Amino acid sequence: MKQVKILLIFLAIPIFSFAQDFNVGEQTINYFDNSRNRQIKAEIWYPTFEIDSLLQRRTDLPFQLPPTIRDAKLIEESFPLIVISHGTGGNRFSLAWLAIELTKSGYIVVAPDHWGNTYDNKIPDYFVRYWDRPEDISFLLTTMLADESINSSIDKTKIGMMGFSLGGYTTLAIAGAQVDCELIKERAKTKEGKKEFTIPELGDLRKLIYEINCDEIPTTFKDDRFKVFVAMAPALGLGMPNEKHNIKEPVLIIGANNDKVAPIKSNALKYHRLIPKSKFTLLEGKTGHYIFLNKGNNELQKQAKIYYSDDKSVNRQLIHEQVTKEVLLFLKDNL
Repeated sequence: MKQVKILLIFLAIPIFSFAQDFNVGEQTINYFDNSRNRQIKAEIWYPTFEIDSLLQRRTDLPFQLPPTIRDAKLIEESFPLIVISHGTGGNRFSLAWLAIELTKSGYIVVAPDHWGNTYDNKIPDYFVRYWDRPEDISFLLTTMLADESINSSIDKTKIGMMGFSLGGYTTLAIAGAQVDCELIKERAKTKEGKKEFTIPELGDLRKLIYEINCDEIPTTFKDDRFKVFVAMAPALGLGMPNEKHNIKEPVLIIGANNDKVAPIKSNALKYHRLIPKSKFTLLEGKTGHYIFLNKGNNELQKQAKIYYSDDKSVNRQLIHEQVTKEVLLFLKDNL
């Protein structure tokens, strides 16, 4: 109840303002993980001092996003780095609204496509290969830190991880949370499991869950280079054994009260209970799972209502503003 009161205060009165001195540069980067024969395509947003007249809104994406400057010049100083992991069937642009706002406040933000599990590259087997995602993140960070075109701009002591839905699981896996593959198979047989493993894009994926060879999956994906974590509507909580996780790094978990895709009781709140030092924030009212996605343009809101239309009582733009404030405060205090 305390968390709800805090959020309602945020919604009523902005109590903290962040200096937004930077324009936002944007680039697409491509890496290839030879060890896994896997492409890692990512979008990177970074602070720039290039002039306002160069700002342009993207016309190739159906979202309402702030303008950025394509291929802008990097500022010759180092900034904290935030890596963002998208949800099932999304892509590197899914949380561009948050990436851009963080960049305005002095962060470099990078978001990869998780190959085979994206909007334009749907491979059913890869929709259940949850272990690919944290491996993507660690590979991406290693490669960026070795990339002379960007590494001097990264403050290597200040690296954070964020994600939404299955990207929320990815975030917590990087923090050290461990799901049990056999437990996932067992829970997939339940009514709750059927609901969570039936997705709009591909239907019921439980047959693929049952075919997973659990012996081939690493037991941990913890990456000590990451110092702070934000998980938004995290999924795969049904695979978490009821054992406490001694995660010492700061963790913020944000849940949506009316989440019917990854219900908070078995996901966000369960992770919070099993990560004792984590902080939990509840988005009140009829906020649903997909509130964390970009605000779609009018056509997208009509064509993809499940993802881009909210209950009439919910203002997605306002929720995004409040999540941004919450996240920036958390980063300010912990990174």
